[in-house]
Amino acid sequence: MLPRQLAASAINCAISVQKYSYATSIRSIPKSPQCPTCGAAFQTENSGAPGYLNEQKWRQMNQANVVKGLPEIEGTSESGSTEIPGLVNAKARKRSSNNANMLSDEEYKSIVSEIDDPELQAVFSGEKISGFVDPNDMQTGEPKVYSESEQGAKIDSFDTLLAARVRRRAEQGRDRVICQRCYSLKHYSRVDRPWKEDVVSDPRVLRFLQHKSNTMIVVVCDLFDIPGSLIPHLGDIIGARHPVVLVANKVDLLPKDYHEQRLLMWFKRFAKGLELNIQAIHLVSALKNLGVRELAADLTTRRRPGQNIYMVGRANVGKSELINALLRISIGGSAHKVLASHIPGTTMGLSGIPLRRFVKALVPSSGAQSHDRQSYLYDTPGVFSNKSIISYLTNEELKLAVCRKRIKPFSFILGLDQSLMLGGLGRIDLVEGPSRIFVTIYSNIRPHFTRIKRADDLVERMQAGEKTILQPPVGDAERLKWFPRQELALEHEFEGLHKQHATIDVVFAGIGWVAINGLFPRAKIRVFSPFGTGVCVRPPMMPFEFKQASPHMSSQRKTPS
Repeated sequence: MLPRQLAASAINCAISVQKYSYATSIRSIPKSPQCPTCGAAFQTENSGAPGYLNEQKWRQMNQANVVKGLPEIEGTSESGSTEIPGLVNAKARKRSSNNANMLSDEEYKSIVSEIDDPELQAVFSGEKISGFVDPNDMQTGEPKVYSESEQGAKIDSFDTLLAARVRRRAEQGRDRVICQRCYSLKHYSRVDRPWKEDVVSDPRVLRFLQHKSNTMIVVVCDLFDIPGSLIPHLGDIIGARHPVVLVANKVDLLPKDYHEQRLLMWFKRFAKGLELNIQAIHLVSALKNLGVRELAADLTTRRRPGQNIYMVGRANVGKSELINALLRISIGGSAHKVLASHIPGTTMGLSGIPLRRFVKALVPSSGAQSHDRQSYLYDTPGVFSNKSIISYLTNEELKLAVCRKRIKPFSFILGLDQSLMLGGLGRIDLVEGPSRIFVTIYSNIRPHFTRIKRADDLVERMQAGEKTILQPPVGDAERLKWFPRQELALEHEFEGLHKQHATIDVVFAGIGWVAINGLFPRAKIRVFSPFGTGVCVRPPMMPFEFKQASPHMSSQRKTPS
């Protein structure tokens, strides 16, 4: 019976093994296993939703857990049930799984009796045959008969070796089972359903941090979307007593000649409104690893023994990419990376990574100390702002609107009674003031300049389902009709203070901003956006970036005189 038992054991063990998602405490096992890259709970019911696994991957995950001594999750029938009962004894589960794949004595004898070759039939029936040497007993030539205790010992030895291999590969971050949504994002940069269905928009989900002790908070924001990427009154939500390190990410998207100290002083103005216990501020680029080592050194210095770290911020500000950047500068950390993409709401659940994975970055090169072996760095779901203009965009339109490489600002002339249009997402009309002003555009969307009456006509045609020069939105007539109509967001009067220095920035949340330059006593602008949301005016971020006005518009029309 030994060949049958070993075969049954091999069936259960010869599989790819998942790196089990990190638990919130190493003393406990999560009730529902999570996707190790996005933090969503695994499920088999809703295809395309976060955490979805097909039947094959679900069984693979369960079999891997049994091999590693973890409890199997029930509810894996063909009906796709996702009910997860209480935890069960893992060892009993493993034994029952092995027995379920073994043939009974009657079934085995029935199969052997159907063999045509008499010699083979005698071999498999256990009879002694003259001239046949059992490979299990090469010295005597006698067939080896194993007792039940010897059979069990061999199986246990095989399982022990395999379990050690599984744990070793898990420590290396190999053979992870990830959900279908993460697979699509990782390999195809897309999701199979509208991305906004999966985002979190209520900042109160972060209130659990009020009850955490010995915690350090890293608040991450997007420099390309200030103040839209900051959560107002965040201190009232997470608690004002936690030490906070404020990180402004995506500095790599700014022009190369930005002044770091001036930018840092400008950013501190907005940090005051967060009502947080801010200990330090850093400008970084998680994608390019700029300033990440300095941030890691500061976190190591400020963190108390045994203290956990939580990454907090808006959706799509780069929290997950910042974690990956810290892992990249760690020894052996790259294998444990989380998923990061341009689509907001990639992280769906609280996902913890042990600090021992951040050797050399957050813990000493000699390894985590005893007080840090139970400490974690947590990635929290991004809180999406409903005021962001990109909330109206499809997955394809996001690629056109969201800036993903270094921006090249261009300065143009905007004449009186003219409009500057950023696709169907934003519009600035100069209704009163000088004959012309200068505008410097920081956006990935190609601008279009025209008369105000012509701009009104373009908007009407787009609302009727007709394709125009205004992109995004893109798609068929139904998509254009559905797209929110541009409405008045604000009227603003201001004075131009310098001929070549910016006076104000007009910000379109999520897609960029327009700096207005010129020396004039008074000007009045009207700003439009979808449903009149996502627009604000702020002091100029980069007041000295004005260049000589471009001789042509992006649409190759001459600048107005």
